Amino acid sequence: MSHIENYDGHKVKIEAGQIHNPDCFPPPNELVCIQVPKVFDQVAVRDCVTRTINLMPCHSVNNPTFAFEGASNFDIVEVKVISKSDSMTRPGFKKLKLFVKVRYTIYYTDGMNQLQQTDEATFNLTINEIYCPSCLAQIGVIRYPKDYTGAPVGTIDEDGLFIKVEALIEAFNDAISPCTGALTLDLGAFFIVKCECVVQLLIPAYGYCPVPPEQINPASQTCKTFNDRVRTPFPTKFFPDQKVNPLDTHGHHGHGHREE
Repeated sequence: MSHIENYDGHKVKIEAGQIHNPDCFPPPNELVCIQVPKVFDQVAVRDCVTRTINLMPCHSVNNPTFAFEGASNFDIVEVKVISKSDSMTRPGFKKLKLFVKVRYTIYYTDGMNQLQQTDEATFNLTINEIYCPSCLAQIGVIRYPKDYTGAPVGTIDEDGLFIKVEALIEAFNDAISPCTGALTLDLGAFFIVKCECVVQLLIPAYGYCPVPPEQINPASQTCKTFNDRVRTPFPTKFFPDQKVNPLDTHGHHGHGHREE
């Protein structure tokens, strides 16, 4: 971590986290140009579907007694833009129809064995109005792999827009048919649909993120020189120096320049 001085001359610790007293921090010390997927607009929408799943018993069980134990591991595996139409009254706004496929795991018992089964459900979402301007620049090096673990799934359309979908999903109203053993349940989903485009933003910053304090681990029997924290301290610099803004150096005091 690093420290900088505020207006009163007191040092303020700079590290990632929520700021409760932003007035205690001094102005940022640099302007940074970053390339990120910018969220132009987002819409919250809910939907619910009913699923019927034929539960499979273990091969050694002849007369299963099924019991539902829960569903989890919900994962959005596919997003498609079915249709997209421009608003007649608001430039840049669009109406979207989306196809969203969700995969999840069902946990149940056949009376003797703990079992699980994978199922898929599809949602058809209609977004009445969302601000999705066409991206002017097409960036060929940006890739959004479908199997990227931990990231919301989305799709890129012909305008360079990235339609991203996030969801919180739960299963409820579960029932098992006494005749067929089929499981019926409802899947309720809260969706956040985002319209993104990769752009360059100029943002204020305090420089690079500081290197965190080194974790104290038992010293290894090997590499004694390397493990000597006095002789080989943990480096505090992992990134190159930032380019100096020539308009912000001593001797340049014009309109719009900061005087030092």
